[in-house]
Amino acid sequence: MTSASDRPNDDLGERLRELDASGTPDSGPVFEHMFSEMKAQCDKSDRTLAGFLRSRSTAVRRMIVLSIFALLGLLGWFAFPLIGAENRSVQWTVSLVAFCTLLIMAIFMVTRPVHLPALPRWQSICLVCVAVGATMIAAFWPIPAALASTHDHGGGFMVGACMGVGLLLGVPVYALLRLVDRGNALGNLVAAAAAGVAGNFVLKAHCSIPGTSHELLGHASVAVVFVLGLGLVHRWIPSK
Repeated sequence: MTSASDRPNDDLGERLRELDASGTPDSGPVFEHMFSEMKAQCDKSDRTLAGFLRSRSTAVRRMIVLSIFALLGLLGWFAFPLIGAENRSVQWTVSLVAFCTLLIMAIFMVTRPVHLPALPRWQSICLVCVAVGATMIAAFWPIPAALASTHDHGGGFMVGACMGVGLLLGVPVYALLRLVDRGNALGNLVAAAAAGVAGNFVLKAHCSIPGTSHELLGHASVAVVFVLGLGLVHRWIPSK
């Protein structure tokens, strides 16, 4: 009879046990490298942009997204005038920092390595709720005293203008995050929240119209439309 040591699969089994052993410090990079190679082979015939981006490693995908967002942010920051000094306050700065932090968190969630355990769905839902809530809280910050006399509760027709600009700015953010997403649970909602936060970041930095109503209807509504609208679209029209 053939002994156990003569079986041809012994080496393979031993190798798998080594990779599966707890405490192996390099198992993460090994699995990431294995996935990248397999994904590259599967996407070899896929010449689309999505196929190219998803075949990159996690570090490369994150670097691509962060670099593009940083470049767009710098261009927008210097190409368009910021709100006047009388409009800037500690709350204004806190809002911008919070939006930027939430956007980075969303990027890291969407580009999470596949060899790691999937994030619980509640964490994605929590990030989405916090992102939408942050845009609403930013609308209730006290108005600087210098602008109290010009406080406009309605914001007039500029509400629609700000909302339209915010939605247009969020579309490329959503599209890019979906292109680098390898299939994370609720990745579409996280990307939608990121798009809404990005739109609110730009509006908060450049819109000089004071008023809670204006910011709720023209700014925070951008995040709500992205999350609810795209959430319903993906529910009714599941991605293939």
